[in-house]
Amino acid sequence: MGCASGLVKYLVFLANLLFALIGLGLVIVGILFKLNIAEVTRLIPGDLGIAPILSIVLGAIVFITAFLGCCGAVRESSCMLTTYSIILITIFIIQVAIGVYAYLQIKNENQLRSTIRNKVDSTFNEARHNLPEALEARNVLQRWLQCCGVDGPDEYNQNYPDSCCRMDRCPSLNNDIFSDGCANKLYNFLVSKSQLIANIAIGVAVVEIIGAIFGLCLASSITREYRRQNRYA
Repeated sequence: MGCASGLVKYLVFLANLLFALIGLGLVIVGILFKLNIAEVTRLIPGDLGIAPILSIVLGAIVFITAFLGCCGAVRESSCMLTTYSIILITIFIIQVAIGVYAYLQIKNENQLRSTIRNKVDSTFNEARHNLPEALEARNVLQRWLQCCGVDGPDEYNQNYPDSCCRMDRCPSLNNDIFSDGCANKLYNFLVSKSQLIANIAIGVAVVEIIGAIFGLCLASSITREYRRQNRYA
């Protein structure tokens, strides 16, 4: 292979080594999330509650795909590189479809706000009946977002749980009570983070397309070199 093909080979290898580490990281994060803070997912609307499982599955797919890219580049296997590129293009198409669906869901502001409020209200209502998982989820949410109650602290009738206050014990004269409702705070948090997630997804998609192009170019170069060698053998 020429100098340009050799450079592409090492770029493909290094990029996929990074992707393999990212995929492994997604698997680890998904497992840790699933094992340690699964009670928080009851507050996430709809199918977003399966986020840990999706993280594990996506991480495994990314890791396997990156492994194919690394092996294909090192072994100069046009078959592995072509398979790697096809998988990347397929993942890209799926990401675009999911992105469009998520965008349409977020654009429907009233439905999203209503869904989140119903989830929070249901969890807080279960907490009033002292269900352990609901109590834990309520306290985690109130401490994390610094909020109190579904719509505000008034619903507790001054009988505030400790998670409604900045200090450990609640209430006291020098202990501020969170004034915002958790339903509105959770909605604002999810919407604010959606733009960051979208930007990351766009960046990943661009890298995927570049990786697929490099993979196909390298596979084509390897095939041409193989045919050239056979011709003069």
